[in-house]
Amino acid sequence: MSLHESNVNFRNLIRDLTDMYTYDVAEVVITELVANALDAEATTISVDYNPISRILVVSDNGVGMTSEQFRKYHDLAAGLKSRGSGIGFAGVGAKISFNIAERVITETRSTSFEGGSNWQLVRQQDGNEQLIWEDLMPEQLNGCGTRIEVDFTDRDEIPYTTPDELVSILRRHYLPLFDTSFLELYSKLGRYHNLRFSVNGQIIAPGNLSEEFKLEKAKEIYLERSSNLIGYGILGLSKNEYPIGEEVCGVLISVFGKFVKAELFNQFPGREGPRIFGLVEVPGLVKYLNTPKSDFIRPRGQHKEFEGYYGPIRDCFKSWLAEAGIQTLEIDVTVETRKIEKEIAKILEDIPELGEFFGFRSPKKVLRSDDGGNISSTEHEGIEASFPIGDGHRGKNGAPPDVGLDPGQTLVEDGKGIAKATPVSRAARRGPKITFVNAPEKLEMAWVEGNTISINNGHPVLNKIKGGYKEKRVFYFVAIGCAVQRFLATQDEKADLMFIDRLLTAWGSK
Repeated sequence: MSLHESNVNFRNLIRDLTDMYTYDVAEVVITELVANALDAEATTISVDYNPISRILVVSDNGVGMTSEQFRKYHDLAAGLKSRGSGIGFAGVGAKISFNIAERVITETRSTSFEGGSNWQLVRQQDGNEQLIWEDLMPEQLNGCGTRIEVDFTDRDEIPYTTPDELVSILRRHYLPLFDTSFLELYSKLGRYHNLRFSVNGQIIAPGNLSEEFKLEKAKEIYLERSSNLIGYGILGLSKNEYPIGEEVCGVLISVFGKFVKAELFNQFPGREGPRIFGLVEVPGLVKYLNTPKSDFIRPRGQHKEFEGYYGPIRDCFKSWLAEAGIQTLEIDVTVETRKIEKEIAKILEDIPELGEFFGFRSPKKVLRSDDGGNISSTEHEGIEASFPIGDGHRGKNGAPPDVGLDPGQTLVEDGKGIAKATPVSRAARRGPKITFVNAPEKLEMAWVEGNTISINNGHPVLNKIKGGYKEKRVFYFVAIGCAVQRFLATQDEKADLMFIDRLLTAWGSK
C-alpha cells in the first residue's frame, strides 16, 4: 500500500481551524462528520462511541467520495468546500480531530471509487511529528457510503461517554432533524428522505418539538420573499426557561437542519425572554454561512439580498411578539429620529457606504405644484404608483385612492413620444431609517438591523451628557459610525472594532 505524508505545517493549520469554533474539539469532530454525511445525502447516520477504547465511529449510507474528493479530504492545504454548496466542509472533522486523536481510519465507497486510509500521527526520534496516511481497502462498508473511525486513546477527557450525551450533542446542533414536521419540509426540498440517526445501535425516532417543549402561544410561520416561500418555522413560549440549554433562547435559525445561531433581533422581551423558543429553517441562507456554521457572513454589496432572507424572520418574530402580548423595550423617539435622519441625509453623497442600508428606489420625474400654484417637474426617489391609469380620483374598482405622504403624478411615455401624467398614491419616505432602543445592558452604542440603525438610548454615556440635543448629536453620530463600520467589517475584524464602544461604556459607567 502507498504511504503519503503531509508536507505543510499541519499543527498550525489544525490549530487555526480549531480556533474558529466556540465548543469542545471532540464535539466539533462529531458535528462536522455528521455535516459531511448530510451533504452526502445519507438516509441513515450512525454515531457510536466506546468509552473504554475511546473510539468514535461516524458512518453513513450516503453517496461516498469520489477519487478527487478523497484526495482533498487528506490535503490540509486544500481550500474549504465552496460556500453555498452544503453545511459541511471537506475533511474538517477528521483534520481537527488530530488536536486530540492519534489516528483516523477512513473508508468510503461511491459509484466511481472505493478507497480508505489509515491516517495517523508518527513521532520521530528527534521529537518532531509527522502526519502520514496509508492506503487501505474498505472492509466495514456493505454499499456506498463513508465510515470514519477516530481514536482518542490518549485523550484524558471526552465530553461524551453515554448515548444520552451523544444524542444531546446531535440535538443541540441538528434539532430540526428530530422533528417530523421539519423532516417533511426537507423531504419536499429533495433532502434527507426518511433520515434517521442511530446512536450506539439505537435508532432515535423523531418527535414533535411543540409538544415536547409544551409550547404556549405556539404559531407556525411561513416566510416569504417576493411572494415565494423561503422558509418555515415555529414560535412559542416553552414551559421551562432555556429549553435547549446553555442559556440559548430566542429564534434558532437553521440551514438544511444545521442550527447556526439564536436571535432575538434586538428585541428585549424581559422576563419572558428565556422561555421564548423559535425554530426557523431558511435554506437560502446557506451561501452566507461562515466556516464553523456559527454565524452568517454579510458580504459587502450583498446586504439587500441577505436581508431578503433575514428580514422576513425578523418581521414574523416581531409580529408574533405583539400577538402573544409580549412587551419589548424597543422605542421610537420620533422627533429626535427625524432630526438625525435629516442630518445623515445631508452627507449621503459623501459617505456612499450608508446608501447600502436604506434601499432607495430609482428616481422618477413627478409633477408637483409650488406655493404659487405653478406646476413643475422634479425628480424624486421613493415614488410608488398605486394604479397605472386613471384620473387621480378613483381607481378601476371605484375605491378612492390613498394619497399617502406626498401625492403627485409620474411622467410616462404613451408610445408616441408624448409625456402623460399618471396618478401615484404615495411617496415613500426616503433617506436613513433610525430608531432608538432602551438597552442599558448592551455594550454597543448602536447596531444595524435590516435597513435600520438602532441607537442605544440607554447607553451610560448619555447619562453624562447634561446638555440638549446638540450635545447628544455627537454621541449619536459616533454610535452610527461604529455600527456601520462593524457591519461592513469582516468577521475577524469585528471584535477589534468594539474598542470605542468598550471605551465609552467604561467612561459612562464611572
